[in-house]
Amino acid sequence: MLDPRIAFLNHGSFGAVPRVVFEAHTSWRQRIEAEPIEMLYRTAPELHANAKRAIGGTFGMAEQDFGLVTNATEGINAVLRSLELRCGDELLTTTHVYNAVRQAMRYVAGRAGATVREIDLPTPLTSPAQIERLIVDGISNGTKLLIVDHVTSPTALIFPVESIVAACTRRGVDVLIDGAHAPAMLPLQVASLGAAYYAGNLHKWVCAPKGSAFLWVRPDRQSQIHPLSISHYLGQGFATEFSWQGTRDFAAWLAVPAALDFLAGLGWDRIRAYNHDLAVWTQQLLCDRWGVEPITSLDGRLLGSMCTVRLPPPLDQLSAADAGQFQRRLYHEERIEVPVMHWAGAAHARPCCQVYNTASQYERLAETIVGVR
Repeated sequence: MLDPRIAFLNHGSFGAVPRVVFEAHTSWRQRIEAEPIEMLYRTAPELHANAKRAIGGTFGMAEQDFGLVTNATEGINAVLRSLELRCGDELLTTTHVYNAVRQAMRYVAGRAGATVREIDLPTPLTSPAQIERLIVDGISNGTKLLIVDHVTSPTALIFPVESIVAACTRRGVDVLIDGAHAPAMLPLQVASLGAAYYAGNLHKWVCAPKGSAFLWVRPDRQSQIHPLSISHYLGQGFATEFSWQGTRDFAAWLAVPAALDFLAGLGWDRIRAYNHDLAVWTQQLLCDRWGVEPITSLDGRLLGSMCTVRLPPPLDQLSAADAGQFQRRLYHEERIEVPVMHWAGAAHARPCCQVYNTASQYERLAETIVGVR
């Protein structure tokens, strides 16, 4: 449904729904409006269970161990706002953290007299072992919770979350994985990772409607975690509490199985292989055309379906505000939609690769940037 005049290289922000998923979403909304009480009240538990069965079966989660939320940020906030932090406790993350998560950590820590610390992971980062070592070595005696990205938002790097979780478990530190980009981009079996908490988006690489995501919580931590909106089912169990968070349009959740079916029809492995190969090729292309060094290995061992490349001088010196303005300029003047972000003191582009993208679109991006230097 994307405008064909635009080179849409930003699937990672909000995704793009296939027409069949849009139609399923519309159908659910029509059914809800036709029978509001029946759909929102009497049959809601069954409808939720059907959607959760498909989601859990795809991503390795038992239905009773996860709840549906509108986005990964909401899920992470639910965990953070549920924790009983004390003065001296530390919330730990890395410099690659998504800024909304950073802000939530600061807010929660500030109310409790706890602290937030970010482990510096300077680029280039070239191996999972290097990332694991830097993160695990950064844990302190006061660390209450580590929040780590599965796929980082600003730098598009895959972190070795399973080995990080194992190392943290040995140290008695809980891990919350921000999996905003991981579902469908990576083969994912959430429970097998061993983390205490996992929040994942379904409206990105799963191509589900906007406002569909999940929060998984390990069974031994579920009694402590509550949704941001406390409603009728407080104290009746984790999954039950999340099943009703007040009146909301849950049609997006009900349309997720249509998105899963669509991607399965294309072939999960085929999608991932195409997107990964295109991302690796794009990183090489942009580094060569722009004359910049890659922030990770050119063989793509830390990449999924997107890459982050530093803009060439003098564009790399754009401020955070100017980077946002430059992104808008690319869209309005060149009809290229690509994230431009300020990270680690420099401006970067983060082109995303989905099955509807072609090599010529990234060639267009490369030449456009060269032309405005």
